[in-house]
Amino acid sequence: MELSSIEFLKIISALNKEIEGYYLNNVYQIMENSYLLKCHHPEKSKKFILINPKIGIWSSKYEFEKLESTGYVTSLRKNLTRAKLLKFEQPPGERICIIHFKTEKGIRKLVCEFFREGNIIVIDDNDKILSCLSKLKVRHREIFPGSLYKLPPSKGINLENFNDNDLEKIKNSNIEIAKWLGRNYSISRKYVEEILSRINIDYNKICNKLTEIEINEISNQIKELVKIINSKESNAWIYKENDTINDISLIELKSSKSEKYEKTESLMKALDNLITSNLSQKQVITQQKSVNKKVIELEKTIQLQEEAYKTNVNLAKILRLTAIELSKSNSYEEVLQDQKIEFSKSKNNLIKIPIISTNRELEEEIKPIKLSSIFFNKAKTIEKKIEAIENATKKLKINLDNIKNKIDNQKDRTELKEKEELLWFERYRWFITSEGILAIGGRDSHSNSAIIRKHTKSNDLVFHSEIIGSPFFILKDNASDLSIQEVAMATGSFSRAWRTQIPVDVYFVKPEQVKKGAPSGSYLPKGSFLIEGKKNIIKNIKPEIAIGAIKYENKYTIMSGPVKAIKVNSLAIVIIKPGKRKSSEIAKIVKQKLIAKLDSNLSEIYKDKPLDDFLRILPAGGSELVEKRE
Repeated sequence: MELSSIEFLKIISALNKEIEGYYLNNVYQIMENSYLLKCHHPEKSKKFILINPKIGIWSSKYEFEKLESTGYVTSLRKNLTRAKLLKFEQPPGERICIIHFKTEKGIRKLVCEFFREGNIIVIDDNDKILSCLSKLKVRHREIFPGSLYKLPPSKGINLENFNDNDLEKIKNSNIEIAKWLGRNYSISRKYVEEILSRINIDYNKICNKLTEIEINEISNQIKELVKIINSKESNAWIYKENDTINDISLIELKSSKSEKYEKTESLMKALDNLITSNLSQKQVITQQKSVNKKVIELEKTIQLQEEAYKTNVNLAKILRLTAIELSKSNSYEEVLQDQKIEFSKSKNNLIKIPIISTNRELEEEIKPIKLSSIFFNKAKTIEKKIEAIENATKKLKINLDNIKNKIDNQKDRTELKEKEELLWFERYRWFITSEGILAIGGRDSHSNSAIIRKHTKSNDLVFHSEIIGSPFFILKDNASDLSIQEVAMATGSFSRAWRTQIPVDVYFVKPEQVKKGAPSGSYLPKGSFLIEGKKNIIKNIKPEIAIGAIKYENKYTIMSGPVKAIKVNSLAIVIIKPGKRKSSEIAKIVKQKLIAKLDSNLSEIYKDKPLDDFLRILPAGGSELVEKRE
């Protein structure tokens, strides 16, 4: 299946409407040869943009299993992470999408080419190539780091620029009409065939044999297609063969040979629902083949190890028994013959005993007691080898069990899961106080600014710590002293005081005391505000929070804040304080502990939640668990 430049025009138009104000949070490789742009917005839900160089680009509603961060994804992160998305652009008539970013180093463009094997290229504002997925050297252009990026040669007039007069050239051409349209316009074969099919013109009819009426009908059909391209509608037709997507188009293809087809109201949703699912299933099959291969290899290795174990156990027994008999005997030859142990004598009055060593030679007159010692030492060496084999086999079996569990989990997770839509306040710091009142706080300068400017009402209270690097917190609706104390604890805990591990003073004021503009002649950074009048100080707030599993507004989610408030509202909690463990490590532990405290049904819900959900509710800086008070 192949998307044409016409479908890309609709997709890119839709993406431009979706990404205003978004930033690139991270880049992941997902599935085979597919890349996920995870985008965030200070106030809106996160967005996923999926890029597959062989197919196309679309926004996705699904959560994905991320692959290891190797190869080209590392380069994409280096050049684009934390950049602001500016726009999506399509060069006229091309199956190319250029994503414009604003980074600290200037403008960067991500060029996604969706023809042949596909390519993903990062270029700067001067079109210098910074990195590329695949290098290319052909007659008309070169793609490798350091060279200038050039578009491929144009393949015809863009349909949006169609003019009736262009068709006058048909009369002087002696090639087939289908070929002429494909060469002169940037239009895919499926649309050429559909245009001609609708007006009953043979694809192979020579251009100069066409009548004026036929030329006018071709013109009218092209205009109808252009009208659909330029319309706001995003309808699409999906064509299938054997439950596999065969084609997608913006108009019904009556010329299509596909027996199954359906109409959808959104091209983007159709791509996401059908192609994403199809790619995911292929990836699961590929992963299962790879894992099954590992299982076979491990089982074979374990079998060989077990055989080696038995062989060496028998060998050690023979060596020890022989050593004991030698210690009692006056003739080593009799003992070796009785034990059926091979040995040979040489002309140099030396003997070889292969069970001891294939290379070592001993004196023919060696005393049995000395040979007994050699056999004992060899037995000890073999017994150490047995222990090593036993330990290695145990590790292999554990590894095999882990892989088999992974296979079982993959079978359970073959269906894609939709990403959860955030409640409006989940994009901020938030918690519900012990009295059931919502408190929200900023995560950064953008969200600090948003909660003060957009979400503060006259009856609210505004909180801030007496330290550089503090969120603003808003407590809604005429709260009591208990809720005030809890919000003060949250404000202090999510401030820089968490990193310093030192208690901090927190103040609260009324909204009218918060001045959004700087005095004349001065400057206020984004997310900063002037406070006028008396501050109500709450002293010595000790940084500490709890993380809880909570059901709120019919959604199971995760909340963090003051211990008492979280405990009152949650199904299970974990308490943390400032410490030295990395946030990524603490997030894993918190997730595991919450799951362990929930019943089986709820634990499954929280198992499916991505680790990022736990990471984003932690304070900035290291942490440690507080075990005893839970």
